[in-house]
Amino acid sequence: MRRLNAWLGEHLWATVLLSVVAASVVIMLMSPGRPWWQVLLRVAVISLGGVAVIYVRRGREKRATGGSDRTVVGLDEKLRRGEVPEDASERDAMARLVAHRLHASRHWRWVAVGMYLLIGLVAVAVAATADAPVAIGYTVFSVVFLAWLSWSAVRHRRRLRHMAEAVGPPERAGTSRAGGTMGTRGGTA
Repeated sequence: MRRLNAWLGEHLWATVLLSVVAASVVIMLMSPGRPWWQVLLRVAVISLGGVAVIYVRRGREKRATGGSDRTVVGLDEKLRRGEVPEDASERDAMARLVAHRLHASRHWRWVAVGMYLLIGLVAVAVAATADAPVAIGYTVFSVVFLAWLSWSAVRHRRRLRHMAEAVGPPERAGTSRAGGTMGTRGGTA
């Protein structure tokens, strides 16, 4: 499973393709009657914004680490497992990745509040317009989804802070830990 995750992480196109196909299948099961190619085309078009965000984010992380897709995936795997890199260059790449992610997620609480409000308003609208079983089902789904989202965000931030403490601040280009000064490009939040 780890090798499959690493391969999908390195090949974002495959991840996107599997996601579009899976979403299309779910939509066809929930509301049959439409031709499969229409559902697939609609899901693909609607997903374009998310795909753009994924590719822009990956590009920024590659620039932050100074590596490739494989570098980012390897560092992400170590971050998830809590492994501190031994190699000095990999350690510095991890520090830059962690600093970048901490900076990118610095407003996560406000985003979470917005998500709670948005999903809460949709739940109220569903409760006001749908049958009781649908309203109850959507409310339960919303509560479970928001609980998972909150738990995941807190866990991810905790991992980032622990790794930031373990690897130290990222170095500036052209300096080394052994003989140079350590800079704080990007800083950690």
